[in-house]
Amino acid sequence: MAHQPLDDLELDTIETFLESDRVHEECQNFVMAHGFLTALAICPSQFTEEQWLPVIFEETPNFESQKEEKQITQLMSRLFVDIQKELESEDEFLIPCELEMGPSAEELSELQEWATGFMEGVFMTETFWFETEKEEVVAELLLPIMVASDLFDDEEVIQIRQSEKLTRSCIEQIPEVVTDLFLVLRTEPEKRPAPSASKHANNKQSGKKTKNNKKKTHGKKH
Repeated sequence: MAHQPLDDLELDTIETFLESDRVHEECQNFVMAHGFLTALAICPSQFTEEQWLPVIFEETPNFESQKEEKQITQLMSRLFVDIQKELESEDEFLIPCELEMGPSAEELSELQEWATGFMEGVFMTETFWFETEKEEVVAELLLPIMVASDLFDDEEVIQIRQSEKLTRSCIEQIPEVVTDLFLVLRTEPEKRPAPSASKHANNKQSGKKTKNNKKKTHGKKH
């Protein structure tokens, strides 16, 4: 059977469930889960829903019935496939939120949540992202997502975030950077982008300079 992309109602069903009282308070919300699954879809290693669903949920949700559990599991799996197919199309990747930062450190935007979810996917699969011959270009391409996330406090990221102009320049690159990361990690060398895709990067160990590598959720439950 051909894959059927999720429609708006099905996307709303996922979003509503992930923000319901039936999930753990640290369950990823929709934009975080989308970012997390995007990173897994880029990673050259394959992962099953049995591996990534528990990370999204934090703990097994309190499903109302087996029917609901099957429905949500199938919708999440189809979301993952939707993301994979969008990346494989090599069209401009659509981030499911506005490309903007939050007004304060306490009030993060959906983009910051998406980027945090993405970087958590990178942390989970870090070995596959930082192979010797790809490490430098991957670290460079990740910089705009690092700037958008709430996980890094190394000097370069702080300097960029202190400048509204540099921050804007970085986050506007994110859709292109996602496609470039996919090309670097998942396609043949002749299709890979040049290492200079990001304008502000010198990081060599991007995924390792963090406040912490543990999941942080924002805008979910208080």
